[in-house]
Amino acid sequence: MNYEKEEKLVSLLAVRRGAAFWPRQKAAILRAAGEERGPRRAWLLAPAAALAVILVLVLARGPQERSPDGPGAVSAAFIEHLDLLADMDVLEAIPEEEL
Repeated sequence: MNYEKEEKLVSLLAVRRGAAFWPRQKAAILRAAGEERGPRRAWLLAPAAALAVILVLVLARGPQERSPDGPGAVSAAFIEHLDLLADMDVLEAIPEEEL
């Protein structure tokens, strides 16, 4: 007897929908999915397009070669010249008899 009461209560709690409910629901979901698909795809493509542009720019620049006349070469020559001048000052300070 308890089983029959439980079965009757469950049937009373069950949601009843007409035959037209599910086709309407399906049509509404498909309509909503079709409307949102366009703008979402555009937002997904925008970062990919920006990344592609940056990659093309980086690859187009290519490796840059340093010229030997650049700032590094000048500073090395300048430092060597200063070392020679310091040695010259030391040599001039030493009397000729001690050399």
